[in-house]
Amino acid sequence: MQNRPDNSDDKEPVKVPIEDVLDLHTFAPKEIPSLLKEYLNACQTAQIYSVRIIHGKGKGFLRNRVRGLLKNLPVVASFSDAPPSAGAWGATIVELTKEIDFESPEWAHILDEGAKAMGVSLGRSQIAQFAIHAKEVMAWNRFVNLTAITDPVEIAVKQFLDTLPLLPFIPPGSWLLDIGSGAGFPGIPLKILRPDLHLLLIDASRKKVSFERYMIKTLGLKDIEARHIRAEELLTELQTTPTQTLPLQGGGQGGGKGQLRPYDVIVSKAVSKLKGFLEQAIPLLRSPGIMIAMKGRSVEAELEAVRSKIEAEGLTLTVRKYRLPHLDIERSLVVLSNAPIKVLE
Repeated sequence: MQNRPDNSDDKEPVKVPIEDVLDLHTFAPKEIPSLLKEYLNACQTAQIYSVRIIHGKGKGFLRNRVRGLLKNLPVVASFSDAPPSAGAWGATIVELTKEIDFESPEWAHILDEGAKAMGVSLGRSQIAQFAIHAKEVMAWNRFVNLTAITDPVEIAVKQFLDTLPLLPFIPPGSWLLDIGSGAGFPGIPLKILRPDLHLLLIDASRKKVSFERYMIKTLGLKDIEARHIRAEELLTELQTTPTQTLPLQGGGQGGGKGQLRPYDVIVSKAVSKLKGFLEQAIPLLRSPGIMIAMKGRSVEAELEAVRSKIEAEGLTLTVRKYRLPHLDIERSLVVLSNAPIKVLE
């Protein structure tokens, strides 16, 4: 890529090195839009995914112009002020999207071997569906804030393999509610793994629900629905609608709009605090029923905060610790039931 500095009388173009720093001071303002686009595309091709753009402090005109351009470039994943050691307000750190081939044998191998290490065997069709889901997550993530996880290995492990430990706690044919499903996790992978389940995904973000509906249609999934509704609103709907059972889209009974039957299993990966999850889930849970909160390594403080609630509701508590393969991350499932839990083999 070549450009001529604005203060040079030399008519020969100057080559811009494709490296992780670009200084804009020597370029004419009219050259910057095309320069940024070509430069960042070239960096991505060269597998340089973090770039520092130097625009200077001044009155901020050039900084604002650069950031306005960055917002409209698909190759840009995010940008922020550089740290003090790298120019602070006078420079912008740009993170580029990574070219990911979710259909590659390497990505499939990560899933296959990781699942085996966790005691689960994945079929080729399931891995292929995971790949479609992951690919669409990354495509939509450029325009809708679905997830902060963009590394291909992390997507395989933190989004898909992280779903596997839930399986032994979910009885066959369960009516399952996923609160705050976001990009469809863990609900959509669960449905791929367990077609017998009847799922309702709910989220407060209309854009995320639009993505979930798109994925359900793209993957051809049945007995699963996504709704733009909060758990509290769902409860009100259940309490005020005449008792009846309405079919889910695609067949089956219950779990959709107008469905009054409480859920056998309620899961969440998004609800940040266990206290909030219990407040949302308990009124929607049938008896016998199971609530599963997907958590990180440390859950003791959260459990202590809800100890009295657990005792008052007469809930049975099980904490299942596990490690995610490849990344060696410790995770926890907090499983609460209003009846003895039968763990499936």
